[in-house]
Amino acid sequence: MSYPVIIAFELSTPDPEGFPVAVAWSLPGGEVKHTLISPEDAWLERDHGYLEVDPQQLLMEGHSAKAVLQELREDLGEEALYAVDLHGSEQALEAVEEALDTELDLPLRPLAELFAGVPGEERELCRQESESLLGMDLHSAVGQVRLWLEMVHRCGL
Repeated sequence: MSYPVIIAFELSTPDPEGFPVAVAWSLPGGEVKHTLISPEDAWLERDHGYLEVDPQQLLMEGHSAKAVLQELREDLGEEALYAVDLHGSEQALEAVEEALDTELDLPLRPLAELFAGVPGEERELCRQESESLLGMDLHSAVGQVRLWLEMVHRCGL
Protein backbone atom coordinates (compact mmCIF):
# COMPACT_ATOMS: atom_id res chain seq x y z
CA MET A 1 0.00 0.00 0.00
CA SER A 2 1.24 3.49 -0.83
CA TYR A 3 0.43 6.20 1.68
CA PRO A 4 0.05 9.93 1.12
CA VAL A 5 2.74 12.22 2.51
CA ILE A 6 1.28 13.86 5.62
CA ILE A 7 3.02 16.62 7.57
CA ALA A 8 2.45 18.18 11.00
CA PHE A 9 4.32 20.85 12.90
CA GLU A 10 4.51 21.85 16.54
CA LEU A 11 4.88 25.59 17.07
CA SER A 12 6.65 27.41 19.90
CA THR A 13 3.49 29.26 20.85
CA PRO A 14 -0.03 29.39 19.44
CA ASP A 15 0.30 33.11 18.63
CA PRO A 16 1.07 34.36 15.09
CA GLU A 17 4.74 34.91 15.99
CA GLY A 18 5.22 31.23 16.87
CA PHE A 19 7.99 29.36 15.10
CA PRO A 20 8.37 25.66 14.27
CA VAL A 21 9.95 23.56 17.02
CA ALA A 22 9.15 20.06 15.74
CA VAL A 23 8.01 18.45 12.53
CA ALA A 24 6.90 15.00 11.47
CA TRP A 25 6.06 13.67 8.03
CA SER A 26 5.16 10.35 6.55
CA LEU A 27 6.78 8.49 3.70
CA PRO A 28 4.88 6.63 0.97
CA GLY A 29 5.73 3.32 2.66
CA GLY A 30 3.95 4.42 5.85
CA GLU A 31 7.08 5.21 7.87
CA VAL A 32 7.23 8.46 9.85
CA LYS A 33 10.17 10.81 10.21
CA HIS A 34 10.26 13.39 12.98
CA THR A 35 12.70 15.79 14.54
CA LEU A 36 13.05 18.87 16.68
CA ILE A 37 13.92 22.05 14.81
CA SER A 38 16.74 24.20 16.12
CA PRO A 39 15.49 27.80 16.24
CA GLU A 40 17.06 30.42 14.03
CA ASP A 41 18.56 33.39 15.91
CA ALA A 42 15.89 35.72 14.53
CA TRP A 43 13.15 33.52 15.94
CA LEU A 44 14.59 33.73 19.45
CA GLU A 45 15.03 37.51 19.22
CA ARG A 46 11.28 38.07 18.93
CA ASP A 47 9.43 38.98 22.12
CA HIS A 48 7.19 35.95 22.64
CA GLY A 49 6.28 36.69 26.26
CA TYR A 50 6.67 32.99 26.98
CA LEU A 51 7.66 29.86 25.14
CA GLU A 52 6.01 26.50 25.60
CA VAL A 53 9.34 24.78 24.88
CA ASP A 54 12.89 25.02 26.19
CA PRO A 55 15.03 26.82 23.59
CA GLN A 56 18.18 25.17 24.97
CA GLN A 57 16.75 21.71 24.31
CA LEU A 58 15.93 22.74 20.75
CA LEU A 59 19.42 24.16 20.22
CA MET A 60 21.06 21.00 21.55
CA GLU A 61 18.79 18.34 20.07
CA GLY A 62 17.24 20.04 17.04
CA HIS A 63 18.28 20.08 13.42
CA SER A 64 18.60 23.31 11.47
CA ALA A 65 15.62 24.47 9.45
CA LYS A 66 17.79 24.18 6.34
CA ALA A 67 18.67 20.53 7.06
CA VAL A 68 15.04 19.65 7.82
CA LEU A 69 13.85 21.32 4.63
CA GLN A 70 16.49 19.54 2.55
CA GLU A 71 15.51 16.13 3.91
CA LEU A 72 11.81 16.87 3.47
CA ARG A 73 12.36 17.86 -0.17
CA GLU A 74 14.37 14.67 -0.80
CA ASP A 75 11.62 12.53 0.71
CA LEU A 76 8.79 14.42 -0.96
CA GLY A 77 9.78 14.13 -4.60
CA GLU A 78 6.74 15.03 -6.69
CA GLU A 79 4.18 13.93 -4.06
CA ALA A 80 1.53 16.27 -2.68
CA LEU A 81 2.10 17.23 0.95
CA TYR A 82 -1.05 16.96 3.08
CA ALA A 83 -1.08 19.20 6.16
CA VAL A 84 -2.79 18.09 9.36
CA ASP A 85 -3.19 21.76 10.35
CA LEU A 86 -2.98 23.79 7.15
CA HIS A 87 -2.78 27.17 8.92
CA GLY A 88 -0.11 26.01 11.39
CA SER A 89 1.90 24.35 8.61
CA GLU A 90 1.75 27.51 6.51
CA GLN A 91 2.87 29.54 9.54
CA ALA A 92 5.80 27.18 10.18
CA LEU A 93 6.86 27.12 6.54
CA GLU A 94 6.63 30.92 6.30
CA ALA A 95 9.02 31.19 9.27
CA VAL A 96 11.44 28.82 7.51
CA GLU A 97 11.13 30.78 4.24
CA GLU A 98 11.87 34.01 6.06
CA ALA A 99 14.85 32.55 7.96
CA LEU A 100 16.39 30.99 4.85
CA ASP A 101 15.45 33.93 2.59
CA THR A 102 13.94 31.58 0.03
CA GLU A 103 10.58 30.56 -1.40
CA LEU A 104 9.75 26.98 -0.57
CA ASP A 105 6.95 26.40 -3.05
CA LEU A 106 5.97 23.09 -1.43
CA PRO A 107 2.78 21.44 -2.75
CA LEU A 108 0.89 21.89 0.55
CA ARG A 109 -2.69 20.59 0.48
CA PRO A 110 -5.39 20.42 3.16
CA LEU A 111 -5.66 16.94 4.67
CA ALA A 112 -9.44 17.11 4.32
CA GLU A 113 -8.99 16.53 0.58
CA LEU A 114 -7.92 12.93 1.27
CA PHE A 115 -11.15 12.23 3.11
CA ALA A 116 -13.52 14.15 0.82
CA GLY A 117 -15.20 10.91 -0.33
CA VAL A 118 -15.58 9.46 3.17
CA PRO A 119 -18.89 10.28 4.91
CA GLY A 120 -18.47 12.27 8.13
CA GLU A 121 -19.87 9.51 10.35
CA GLU A 122 -17.50 6.91 8.88
CA ARG A 123 -14.55 9.32 9.16
CA GLU A 124 -15.37 9.98 12.81
CA LEU A 125 -15.59 6.23 13.53
CA CYS A 126 -12.19 5.71 11.84
CA ARG A 127 -10.76 8.52 13.96
CA GLN A 128 -12.09 7.10 17.23
CA GLU A 129 -10.82 3.59 16.41
CA SER A 130 -7.43 4.97 15.37
CA GLU A 131 -7.06 7.07 18.52
CA SER A 132 -7.97 4.09 20.68
CA LEU A 133 -5.55 1.81 18.86
CA LEU A 134 -2.57 4.18 18.93
CA GLY A 135 -2.82 5.28 22.56
CA MET A 136 -0.21 8.01 22.13
CA ASP A 137 0.14 11.78 22.49
CA LEU A 138 -2.02 12.97 19.64
CA HIS A 139 -1.03 16.59 20.23
CA SER A 140 2.55 15.98 19.09
CA ALA A 141 3.48 16.28 15.42
CA VAL A 142 4.46 12.62 15.23
CA GLY A 143 1.25 11.56 17.00
CA GLN A 144 -0.84 13.56 14.53
CA VAL A 145 0.88 12.06 11.49
CA ARG A 146 0.53 8.52 12.86
CA LEU A 147 -3.14 9.11 13.65
CA TRP A 148 -3.92 10.27 10.11
CA LEU A 149 -1.89 7.47 8.53
CA GLU A 150 -3.90 4.98 10.57
CA MET A 151 -7.10 6.70 9.44
CA VAL A 152 -6.01 6.46 5.79
CA HIS A 153 -5.49 2.73 6.32
CA ARG A 154 -8.76 2.16 8.22
CA CYS A 155 -10.82 4.19 5.75
CA GLY A 156 -9.30 2.28 2.84
CA LEU A 157 -7.89 5.33 1.07
